[in-house]
Amino acid sequence: MRVLLVKPRSSAAHFGLAPFFRTEPLGLEYISAALGASGHQVRIVDMSFERRTMARLIKSFQPEMVGISCVHILDAAATLQLAGEIKRMDPAIFVAVGGHAAASYPKAFEQSRGIDAICTGEGEGTMPALCDALAQRRPVEDVPSLLLPTGDGRFAATGKAREWLDLDHALCPDRAAVEAYRKNYVCLNYMPVWTLETTRGCRHHCKFCSVWQFYKGSCRYHAARNVRADFEQTGKNVFVIDDLFWSNPARSEELCRELLASGERKNWMLVQSRVDLVSESADLLRLWRPLARNFDIFFGFESPTRKGLDSLHKGTDVSKTLDAIRVARECGFGVTGNFIVDPDFSEEDFAELWEFIETHKLYRSGFTILTPLPGTRYFEQSKAQLEVLDWNQYDLHHLLWKPRLPVERFFELYCETWRRTVLNAGGRKKWWQWLRNVDLRHIGHMARILARAQQLMDPRAYLAECTLPKDSQ
Repeated sequence: MRVLLVKPRSSAAHFGLAPFFRTEPLGLEYISAALGASGHQVRIVDMSFERRTMARLIKSFQPEMVGISCVHILDAAATLQLAGEIKRMDPAIFVAVGGHAAASYPKAFEQSRGIDAICTGEGEGTMPALCDALAQRRPVEDVPSLLLPTGDGRFAATGKAREWLDLDHALCPDRAAVEAYRKNYVCLNYMPVWTLETTRGCRHHCKFCSVWQFYKGSCRYHAARNVRADFEQTGKNVFVIDDLFWSNPARSEELCRELLASGERKNWMLVQSRVDLVSESADLLRLWRPLARNFDIFFGFESPTRKGLDSLHKGTDVSKTLDAIRVARECGFGVTGNFIVDPDFSEEDFAELWEFIETHKLYRSGFTILTPLPGTRYFEQSKAQLEVLDWNQYDLHHLLWKPRLPVERFFELYCETWRRTVLNAGGRKKWWQWLRNVDLRHIGHMARILARAQQLMDPRAYLAECTLPKDSQ
């Protein structure tokens, strides 16, 4: 079959930190590799950077199947719009929707008339099986891990779910399929950026996270030899998207030694990890450090207090946070991370957060508003208090219910928190300092991103998009 895989352009990508994190559709690249190995013709389009309309793409490639990736609930509206548009152009095209958000919360797609199937399993296994069934005119009802429309606006499962993939045998992603968009992929002030996966899943049970709930607490690892092969074909700036880097010390050491043996070295690497893992892994960190000239760790700091960490089910303590910061810095890693701002924050809570940032010089931090993401237990538990069900506002920067403080005051303090970071081009870090690590060809692009990021410091930007009643009204 001719298969078009589509990453939609999110309607909410303009707000928050989105301009600083535009990454390649790695999941679609894995699916493309699996489909290609099964004999199908595949093309990937990233609508965030694609100049052609969907109509022109359909006319040019004439796909028999279109797979749309809905990784975040923010992509739901764009996904529904694309599915409907494709069906209006050619009702014979089979439209499948997959990705983390679609699989975690398929209810967001009920009443759609453009979707023929929702893939609830991992795409590398489900999509080849689905395409094979369509090509051979076999019933799609026999394909596991699908939800099919029932005719009344709902979806029904096709039976037993497919088992999780054995990542030892996963093919390397088809990176050539997105090369036309490569220059647009950015993380912070590094561009272009390649994303790399070495682990899938998470064993921890943070309240706000949907990853562990989707993977049912499992954690699987790509074979070291396959990670090395992929590592060698990525460029000089690499973001490792694992949710739990260094989670298995023995396996992490094996992987690191495999990568060191390759001789490949990067300009910049970013990995995501937990403070309790790093605080106890100094020797492992030293082993990894030579792989990149600049090596950053992104931590989920979440809260500066034990009470706050407990409320988020982090399973760690502030002492571990401080130990992790010390260990990372002593081993030569850059420290960045995120704190969660609870709508229940008082003025004292904001002041406590500011003091923690200043005391430990955590100026490269980000801040998100506590958000119950669809597909999590927290979302189901929060339904009674949710006042906003517009998925475009589930970007971790909008209020979904009335905060303890007046709305205007909450955003004033939230913006003051952002002003204390390096993203404040008029404060901690001047605009020209951001451009030191940027290729001359990309300076204009980075300058535009930095300019857009300044709205993080402007309460009016948040109030303009906030649909909650203002206290002054």
